[in-house]
Amino acid sequence: MSSKLTCVSSLSTPPSSSSSSTDGSTIMPMPRPSPRSASHALYSTILQHRSSAQSPSAIPLAGIHDALSKIFAHHGAPALFLSGFGVSASLLGIPDAGMTNLVEIEMMTRNVYSAVRGLSSSTTTSPPPLIVDGDTGYGGASNMLRTISTLSRAGAAAISIEDQIFPKKCTIAAGSKIQIVNREEAVERVRGAIGARDLYYEQQHQQHSNELCGKGTWIVARTDCRMAYGFDEVIERCLRFEELGAEIIYAENLQSVEEYQQLRDRLDSRTVTMIAQVQESLNVDNDGTGAGKKKPLLTLQEIAELGYDLALFGVTPLQCVVGALDATAKQFLGRSTDDDDHQGVTSTTGIITPPTAMADFSDVKRVVGFDELERFESEFPCN
Repeated sequence: MSSKLTCVSSLSTPPSSSSSSTDGSTIMPMPRPSPRSASHALYSTILQHRSSAQSPSAIPLAGIHDALSKIFAHHGAPALFLSGFGVSASLLGIPDAGMTNLVEIEMMTRNVYSAVRGLSSSTTTSPPPLIVDGDTGYGGASNMLRTISTLSRAGAAAISIEDQIFPKKCTIAAGSKIQIVNREEAVERVRGAIGARDLYYEQQHQQHSNELCGKGTWIVARTDCRMAYGFDEVIERCLRFEELGAEIIYAENLQSVEEYQQLRDRLDSRTVTMIAQVQESLNVDNDGTGAGKKKPLLTLQEIAELGYDLALFGVTPLQCVVGALDATAKQFLGRSTDDDDHQGVTSTTGIITPPTAMADFSDVKRVVGFDELERFESEFPCN
């Protein structure tokens, strides 16, 4: 997987495959447009990615969970993904098992979008587009309509809809016990999401200017069926989602690089695709080996060479936050880092020292926006 990826107009490229240039490099076609994609932030991001003459690299997507995650935007993240797993954990401290609702996801979407947009207002850069985890749509047709319209209004550039039975559960955690709707129901769910998006767009188009409603939300059609129905069913569902016109195709928890490659080869090369990975330790083998070893992950370059545009690390930021809080709590309470029970507190200094990572308070103030606030107060000293 070392070929160079370049880009040409989709009009000059066969719908189902990429082609080769005279220098032997792989030519990536332009992403398959939706009727409103010309002004869409995600389309622009992916277009730039596919047009790059540099070494191939998929677009990194951090699975964020709160408004403070605007730190990723500050450091130049090209796009962001609001993780349902992350929101369940950070907002409520509970598992991703269908216990969060639309109101909570909408609130976090609005908070994140506002924080990221506010950050970009003080710079010359545009805010990164926000993809939001819409779970199963939270119910039937009426729920789907409300989910898509509500999250679109809150700032989502794209919304993912999956094919689990409600209440859903984190796919990786559920494993072979995952419960999935049948293929036709999965297709109808995605069709309903696209229909809800189109209806919301038309309603907004009639009420507002073109500038405000010219960025119709994209639909990410996701299947979690690999462990329940096998890889062949993954392909069939993804092909149906593509036929419906979903802008991004996302198959969760495939079991090998070969499966990802086969799926990509079956889809239209212009279709935008996404791979998700979780950084986790491997299970201990029968002979006792493998303990502590990390699950091998594909790099951004390897993901791009497979033909995928988006590389989602859905819980990596949350893992870092949990690790930092855990280490901080142990040091703050004077417990050793390998003491996992709630006894044995030897001292309570309250002083956090290296190697625990801790931002200086001045950095915390800067991140949350005190600098901008103080400049405003200086210019407008009202009481």
